[in-house]
Amino acid sequence: MVPLQERSEPVISSMFNSISKRYDLLNHLLSFGFDTLWRKRMVRMVRERGAKEVLDIACGTGDLTIALWKEGMHVTGVDIAEKMVEIARGKNSGLDLSIREAPEYIISSASSLPFEQASFDAVTISFGIRNFEEREKALGEVKRVLKPSGLLAVMEFSAPENRVWNRIFGFYFKKILPYTGRIISGNSFAYSYLPESVSKFPKPEEFCRELKKSGFYDLTIRSMTGNIAVIYLSSCN
Repeated sequence: MVPLQERSEPVISSMFNSISKRYDLLNHLLSFGFDTLWRKRMVRMVRERGAKEVLDIACGTGDLTIALWKEGMHVTGVDIAEKMVEIARGKNSGLDLSIREAPEYIISSASSLPFEQASFDAVTISFGIRNFEEREKALGEVKRVLKPSGLLAVMEFSAPENRVWNRIFGFYFKKILPYTGRIISGNSFAYSYLPESVSKFPKPEEFCRELKKSGFYDLTIRSMTGNIAVIYLSSCN
């Protein structure tokens, strides 16, 4: 069990800073490569909505930010972990910047975004919203910076609906993942925190109610890989 006080922004930032160098490797290994497929699906959904200016919150090491950029969007990445953002910025060197301006990265809390009202066509949050210390406040900030009828796309872990698959997933997530993550990253807290944070995140129907309460509508849910992950699409007034 991860104590509530250990989910504060300083603790979460420190945790992700400590695993930043191994973060990408662990993501690919521990998701069996599904994270790449999930990301492609999310990017396709954002592209199909015609978004041009995109804010990627909890951008981490920038994989989703760059994937969006490669589809022709102007993207700004935001994260609270400085070392994660350093890695993301370093990935700009591998981009063809003759096409367009490189993604911009900013250190910021989701609860206090440094942008003007109605600045973005879309906001994306990939496997980060469960870590927000003040989720309701952060959703209010997302709504503020989105243009009218702007898109919010959230991707987050969930629990498989199939009983057998749920048990297999639960064993892997609670036993194998923390052990493997600890060996590779050297951080025991980070990969015991992960399954705990997922178990504490609202179920899809509950999270949809949170989104509606925060002023989002026209909700669509897309389940992926047996409901291991879910994409939530919604618009704001």
